[in-house]
Amino acid sequence: MAEEMTVSTVLDQLSSITQQMNEARLVGGVVTDVEKLRNHLKAIQEVLDDAEKRQVKEKAVEDWLRELRDTSYAIDDALDEWNTAIQKLLLANETDHKASKVRSFTCHLPIALRFDIGCKLKNLSRRVDAIAGKKGGFEFKLMSGPGERIIIMTSSEAIDPLEFHGRNVEKKNILQLLKGESSDEESGSKPTLPVIWILGKEGIGKTALARQVFDDSDVKANFDKRIWVSASCPRDEIRVAKAILESLKGSVSSQVEMETVLQYINEFVQGKKVLLVLDDVWWNACPRYWEQLMYSLKSGSEGSRILVTRRREKNGTNMTEIGLGEKDGTNMTEIGLGELSAKECWSLFRQIAFHGRSSDDREKFEPIGRLVVGKCKGLPFAVKILGSLLRFKTSIKEWQSVLDSEIWNLDSKICKRAGVGDEYLSPLLLSYYDLSPALKKCFLYCSIFPKNYEIEKDRLIKLWMAQGYLKLQESEDMEVIGEEYFANLASRSLFQDFQKSEFDGRIIRCQMHSTVHEFAHFLTKSDHFNAEVKVSDQECRSKSSHEKFPHLMITFESDQDAFPNSVYNQKKLRSLVVEHGGGFMNGIVLLKVFDQLTCLRTLELSNHDNVLCKVIKKVPKQIKRLIHLRYLNLSKNKKIKKLPKTLCELYNLQTLELSWCSNLRNLPQGMGKLINLRHVVNVGTPLSYMPKGIERWSCLRTLSEFIVSGGNDDKKASKLECLKSLNHLQGSLNIKGLGNVDKDEIFKAELSKRKKLLALGISFDRDDEEGRKKEDDKAVVEGLQLPSNLESMEMFYYRGESISVMMIMLPNKLRSLTLDRCVNLKQLPGLGELPALESLTLRNMKRIEKVGNEFLRTDRTSSTGKAVTAFPKLKSLVFLKMKAWREWKYKTKRGQHYEIMPCLCSLTIGYCNELEMLPAEHFPDTLKDLKIIACSKLEKSYKEGKSEWNKFPQIKFSHD
Repeated sequence: MAEEMTVSTVLDQLSSITQQMNEARLVGGVVTDVEKLRNHLKAIQEVLDDAEKRQVKEKAVEDWLRELRDTSYAIDDALDEWNTAIQKLLLANETDHKASKVRSFTCHLPIALRFDIGCKLKNLSRRVDAIAGKKGGFEFKLMSGPGERIIIMTSSEAIDPLEFHGRNVEKKNILQLLKGESSDEESGSKPTLPVIWILGKEGIGKTALARQVFDDSDVKANFDKRIWVSASCPRDEIRVAKAILESLKGSVSSQVEMETVLQYINEFVQGKKVLLVLDDVWWNACPRYWEQLMYSLKSGSEGSRILVTRRREKNGTNMTEIGLGEKDGTNMTEIGLGELSAKECWSLFRQIAFHGRSSDDREKFEPIGRLVVGKCKGLPFAVKILGSLLRFKTSIKEWQSVLDSEIWNLDSKICKRAGVGDEYLSPLLLSYYDLSPALKKCFLYCSIFPKNYEIEKDRLIKLWMAQGYLKLQESEDMEVIGEEYFANLASRSLFQDFQKSEFDGRIIRCQMHSTVHEFAHFLTKSDHFNAEVKVSDQECRSKSSHEKFPHLMITFESDQDAFPNSVYNQKKLRSLVVEHGGGFMNGIVLLKVFDQLTCLRTLELSNHDNVLCKVIKKVPKQIKRLIHLRYLNLSKNKKIKKLPKTLCELYNLQTLELSWCSNLRNLPQGMGKLINLRHVVNVGTPLSYMPKGIERWSCLRTLSEFIVSGGNDDKKASKLECLKSLNHLQGSLNIKGLGNVDKDEIFKAELSKRKKLLALGISFDRDDEEGRKKEDDKAVVEGLQLPSNLESMEMFYYRGESISVMMIMLPNKLRSLTLDRCVNLKQLPGLGELPALESLTLRNMKRIEKVGNEFLRTDRTSSTGKAVTAFPKLKSLVFLKMKAWREWKYKTKRGQHYEIMPCLCSLTIGYCNELEMLPAEHFPDTLKDLKIIACSKLEKSYKEGKSEWNKFPQIKFSHD
């Protein structure tokens, strides 16, 4: 029923424009054909549920659905072309987007366009007529029951952490192996690197167990560095080595030679106690590769360990043959995982399926629930899938329907063709068939990503939006709908391994379980295609011999790989995502892309951040041919110096990603015509100004950076005042060039009305540093109106000597604050009364000499006589490059009682060479993480053994 989403979208469009086409006087009889087309599609829509279930078993039904999909896409393209032409006409005449106005203008569309679209619709009507004729031969059942059913939930509801079931003994054994000494370490002989193998069949819980161990608090404390790497795909061996190096360095490596990467790994682990987890090592690389990797890791200190998860193979592969470990196996330990007991399975199922239910409900559903669990054969992943499915079913009839479903009786040949074990295929199909049409589309789209790919949630939602999967419901934002869809799929265990923001706990990334990924590929077959491009291009060419798959992601494995010419023939492509793997994007001819792939909704050509590989030098003006485009990503293409004016003719564009284009200085004039823009991401791109007309971006949700013109480009630039028209701005906004504005202009921006703006950065840099007075910046701060819901704020290059006025205006919800390069400040502002502040960073304050009570702002006493608390929720405090700072001391007046930073956990002081001592007596016992970086006098004081340091048994000193 995934195709019901496409058919439904086409029907909605046909209903809304039939009258327009009648008035536009298209090709004779086209209105009749369109009405006939609508009737056929409605009849087809009623049998799609049955058709989708039968396609798993019947090849003819599968082919019929593919023909329907291709035809529906073609209709969608024709209707989108029509709507785009009307929008272009309206914009040209500066006309309102009211239905009456639209109808009055349709007769002014170019005759050639009206003729072309009329002919397309007549031909498409005949194609649908033929498809409808074939329908009768299949004797499909009509769809029964409710149509679209989507359960609304939040992400936190979807992924409540599960208790760990049934692996306590194994976990305890692994923890002992990680903490204990190896025989070599005990004997004093040359140490080997112990390798612990977790072995078991697919879905048995190997990764879950490894993750439990990896995240254990004792393990975190025991190792200097913990590294988690997915090693499942049979790619170039350098991929795993690069992932390890990137985890050690904290940045992406541009090294391409294996020997160089291994050398760097050896240097970074030198003397460190390291835990490396290699997850899902099912491929057998050359044993010499693993031996080289092991050798590079042996420079770590004693106690380092490698933990490996791997499917247990039927042929019983000897682990020593793989190369991870000594040939005699003396440094290897195997932990085998078997099926969970019936009791453990029931405990896991009950936790998921009965979440939030009353005791009466639990008792009522338990008999059926136990029978369902019995079909899971002791496999925890199958239990999770079925528990997640039944969690939202509220009647005995629905539970009984799952238990009695004929899907449990799938032919073994189907399971083999799917590449998914029969113990998983039935639960996954039951869960999939329970999804709404829109959710099915969203789930299947994820098969475009490679196995074990880290999926960025916000990016995924934008990709869904570009394909039209997020249908508006009343006044809801598409982004909100996308969040709900993501949460729904996560609640069904179709996503896992969630990474959350440390700041607000929001989900940032996730992965798909390997079995779920294989299942999605089985359902999509030729619809979604992921190609890992090799030098010969044979792999990609062999899989792309036809021209009808709509979604493609290409991964470059080495710098010698060239963009496959076969892709230019995929004329019906709706998504083209090009991404670096071990290599970089080479040889793509944009002119061919723009001329031939004109059905694209998504085009992602983000380049890897590598100074030696700058492949896209110019964006051709023919980009205007991509009239359907909704999502365009050109980030990290450092050779692009300008964008063509024709970019402004992409009227349907919703997302424009231009981050880290280091040579791009200006956006083309005419950007105001892109009235459907919702996300403009321009982090790290040195634009000189924002072009005229952006106040027309009334749909805009995201604007990473707004750059204020320095005056030379005033005729081309938008004023800061235009921000008041962007009523839907949310998330994060950075305003640069505030040194170029006055108090009145910042006031006119009306930032206080941006209620969904949670993070704000303001920078007082300016084009002409001369002539700017300290008082000018202070006046701008006084005119600044901060949003009341602001949670994070950063301020740079402020020239005033004080900022006390702004501190009074800081919202009570502020949780994070950074002040950087405020070079004229003579004393720190009083921040101690901010009730929600958790993180504070102060950098480059070169005139600050003392920090005392003014920082706490504790001059007032409590009216109740209780102690006054300064920084009541502060957890992290950072001071960096305070070159003149020499004293940190608080003074207490008689009769005054207060506590300072009672929740402080982390304190970092770096490059403050004049500071001699810390106010240790005022630090709470919660402070466990104290880092001192290149502070010579503090380090000297510590070495002298002064008593003030006794409170800090563990201090980390470093010099870089």
